[in-house]
Amino acid sequence: MRPDHGSARFCQPFTGARGTEQYVSGVAVFDLDGTLARGDTYLAYLVGYLRRRPARWPRTVPLAGAVALYGAGVVSNTWIKTTFLKAILGGTTETQLIPWTSAFVERLLATGLRDEGLKVLQERRGAGEVLVLASASPDLYVEPLARHLGFDHVICTRVGWSVDGQLTGELDGPNCYGRQKLARIEEWLASENLTGPLRVYTDHHSDLPLLQRADWPFAVCPSRRLHVEAKKRRIPIQHWK
Repeated sequence: MRPDHGSARFCQPFTGARGTEQYVSGVAVFDLDGTLARGDTYLAYLVGYLRRRPARWPRTVPLAGAVALYGAGVVSNTWIKTTFLKAILGGTTETQLIPWTSAFVERLLATGLRDEGLKVLQERRGAGEVLVLASASPDLYVEPLARHLGFDHVICTRVGWSVDGQLTGELDGPNCYGRQKLARIEEWLASENLTGPLRVYTDHHSDLPLLQRADWPFAVCPSRRLHVEAKKRRIPIQHWK
């Protein structure tokens, strides 16, 4: 059973009635890690929790081997994500996580986000566009961060919970990564019957399918692979500080 974090239900539907097409001035989709955020938030969240719970450090011993397998391309992004999640947070409850989650979100808001990214976010809001935070990182902190930043909707990876309220280390649904992120966004757009130009801001090559779908794609502080693809496909490159 997944605890009620408020989750994506903080978002209000944009259609007056189901089945009625709703044209909006635009939909602006922002990636989190490396795009709005200065770096990887998932590892920072896990390591931060370990520092608060040092008794859990021995559980991380097998993770060095897991990283080697991932670096060699033997295992998937989903596998490495759940392996870390299970080792570090497996068995914790929402009550145990809330204090660290709140502190982590406050830290991101204070120093972890790109100033130019926040400026673009405000510009798109001022233009009347629907704002979406789409991230492969987990709902544990992505959803509260999205609420603080005033996003209209959030699409992210959801963690799994046992019937007695413990984090299992498995995912509740697909990993919101690569083509799965595009599928989730397409599904949401269809469910809300939204039409209008789609803007996408992301730093990572795994989001290339989403960039190709966008009417206005932007490669923000792109990874090396995305930089090459952006040049090849004439996708505008932006460097946010």
